[in-house]
Amino acid sequence: MKKLLVLVALAACGGTAKKPEAPTGRQAKAKRDPVKPAAYKEFEAAMRAVRLGGPEASETARARLRSALKIDNTIWEAWFDLGAIAWKEGDDDEAVDDFSKALDINKGHTPTLMARAEAYRREGKKKEARADYETAAKNMDEDDPNKRDVATRLASLLRDAGDYDDAVEVLRDTVRTSGINAKIYTELGQIYLAQKRYELAQLVLSKAVQMDAKDPAIYNALAILAARQGKPQESFQLFDQAVSLDANFIDARFNKASALLDAGDYARAKTELAAIVEKRPDDYAAVVSLGVAQRGLKAFDEAKKDWDRVVKEAPKKSAPRADALWNLATLKLDFTEDAAGGKADLERYLQEAPSSHARRQDAENKCKEVKCH
Repeated sequence: MKKLLVLVALAACGGTAKKPEAPTGRQAKAKRDPVKPAAYKEFEAAMRAVRLGGPEASETARARLRSALKIDNTIWEAWFDLGAIAWKEGDDDEAVDDFSKALDINKGHTPTLMARAEAYRREGKKKEARADYETAAKNMDEDDPNKRDVATRLASLLRDAGDYDDAVEVLRDTVRTSGINAKIYTELGQIYLAQKRYELAQLVLSKAVQMDAKDPAIYNALAILAARQGKPQESFQLFDQAVSLDANFIDARFNKASALLDAGDYARAKTELAAIVEKRPDDYAAVVSLGVAQRGLKAFDEAKKDWDRVVKEAPKKSAPRADALWNLATLKLDFTEDAAGGKADLERYLQEAPSSHARRQDAENKCKEVKCH
């Protein structure tokens, strides 16, 4: 089995595509015809491009995968990998289409269902995402430990949609058949947090700590709980504890920075965000937030530089790129008195940002206000 580097972004989805069966003249284990030799060669070239890496790796791999599928369009692994590349680049429509073609061939494949669910989810299609999560869970054996992970993803989707009772029911059903783990307790804690049932959140998160005292996600949730309870110092200490357990657990540092931004403490927020960007230069959401901190410190040129970089480098249909376009427009309109530049950036936002982006309505209203057209 070959693990593709481009699939790192799909860690939450679980699994990777297998290498297609080499042409041997015999029937493959999956009971399909052997892959055509020319198609297999193109697929291998795509894998080689990914292994070698570099700025053109994804584009080269995509071209090779498409070439393989022109020769033999039954290679479900190639469709899966095309979907993974599209997902990484923020093109959820393309990702869903590619994952669907993979599922047409390899029906019920759990990692592909999970990958498509994540694409649907990011696209805002919660009904479709829920259906894929539920199908993936149904296809798993009750003693499969991954079933609990699928359940927590489904529960978090329902939590985000405000369907708290359904989210709790999903977790309870999973516990009845597959047992409990720290992740289930953590998700349950986040549901109670969303419901402002803070005592219950504290209870289940404490149980999560008892089961896995080294999971940074638990301390991240406890930090959010402390912040909601008006305990900022305890909250910051818990965020720091999460980061100390796993320096690569960026969520805690990002959440701490977000709390500092909300409090107007731009200097400390900048410190946290700069640390994230230094560790992960391609974390474009962090770069956008760093620009917000710079703007709060009146460092308008630095803020613009951060957002220009995101617009240039981030995937074209990604939320961070749309955030950067919006922030560039408001910087010019509301802070630097560049009305012409701000109008141009607003128009660009409306042309290029996804229709589902959170600032779409604000941008349309702002455009009317400043008379873009």
